[in-house]
Amino acid sequence: MFADQVEDRDTVIFVSIPALLILKCLDDDDKGICRSFFPPMFGEDGNNSGSADEEACQYVDKIATHNKFQQLKLEYTRCRSKSKNEYDFFNLVERCILGMEDDDTPDSANKMTIQDKEFEANGLARDEMH
Repeated sequence: MFADQVEDRDTVIFVSIPALLILKCLDDDDKGICRSFFPPMFGEDGNNSGSADEEACQYVDKIATHNKFQQLKLEYTRCRSKSKNEYDFFNLVERCILGMEDDDTPDSANKMTIQDKEFEANGLARDEMH
């Protein structure tokens, strides 16, 4: 699915890639990419380049953005702790992000979607993931 999005230049990919980076960040495995490219997520100003001439982005509320990220991290941690297997949980969230959950393409009937039993196997319910 992801390879098809890249090949078709599907605009959804511009949402999928940042979402995958945030998922990696929630798992403390993004290698600092999120902090480097979007400091307001961490309550910081956006001028990390060291240039004194740069101004902080006035269009992003760094406090609200950071609070939302903290809320997301708490919810992610809560769901991950309920999960029976952290690796399977990460893969389940990743598949949700990549659109394998609600695929509206014409051939989506032929593709595997995430079944309720996969959520249940991870100690979760489908509605907890949305």
